[in-house]
Amino acid sequence: MINRRAARNWWDLSRGGNVVLGIMTISLGALIAGVGYQEGGLPLALHAFCIGAFIAGWFAINDLLDIEVDRINHPGRPLPSENIAETAARKYGHRMMILSAITLIGIIIYDERNTGKFTWVDSAIVWLVALVMMIAYELDGKPFNPCLKKRMLWGNLIIAGTVFITILFGAAAIDHATDPVLWMVAAGAMVLIMAREVSMDIHDHEGDFDRTTLARVAGVENARKTVWILAFSSFLLMTLPFVLELLPANMVVLMLPSFFCALAVKPFLTKEKDAEVASLLRGAMIFGLLGLASCGIIING
Repeated sequence: MINRRAARNWWDLSRGGNVVLGIMTISLGALIAGVGYQEGGLPLALHAFCIGAFIAGWFAINDLLDIEVDRINHPGRPLPSENIAETAARKYGHRMMILSAITLIGIIIYDERNTGKFTWVDSAIVWLVALVMMIAYELDGKPFNPCLKKRMLWGNLIIAGTVFITILFGAAAIDHATDPVLWMVAAGAMVLIMAREVSMDIHDHEGDFDRTTLARVAGVENARKTVWILAFSSFLLMTLPFVLELLPANMVVLMLPSFFCALAVKPFLTKEKDAEVASLLRGAMIFGLLGLASCGIIING
């Protein structure tokens, strides 16, 4: 029982659901592009492990830096509840980031030995961009002080951008980083996550004493209007591959659960149920990934 509780705490610190979502996203590009696992199995596995370790490490570091805010907004999380010691979380976060970097080196070595065409360059660029985004999001000290998570919309954009580049990272694993379908999918997912981040800021606005979120600066009602605009925009972006016939139009039916979740936030926004809005938008993301993966399986099956 103790071990199960401890495992749950580490899962929560790592945001295990986000890690799983990141790994799922890595596979999305391969499924849509029709690259089989026999062709790209090991590169995909390496990219999935690399992004999984990166996400786990980032969230651990984020929770360490946000512990005072979380004592108000999320007191049940592992660090403010003292279920995990700060020193242990710090070691874990650093080790996960190092493990992700080592895996990236493994990706480079594998590509050089098996292709010799510098196919690893896209992966390295995306990983480095993600690292710069993490530093800009978290860094709060001299000589530089971007700390974008405390600046209105910039922090939301960074988090949403990580979803965008995760999809591109997966595409880079199969040498399809310039595929227009994947860029459209990535853009739709990014806008969707942007909407979710703003809705979470609305829910947490009273405890966000150290940052200028949209809800605190423009007001809760204006922030809710922004969530709806972003949610509807994500719906439009996710339909584009079908409208432009980059994916079979009749397969848009597989995306209906995702579309429903994205559009269903409207009445919840009106009723000021921001936690439910965030859950619906997360559901839209998951159902969207599953729908697009199903399209790829059917098309290339």
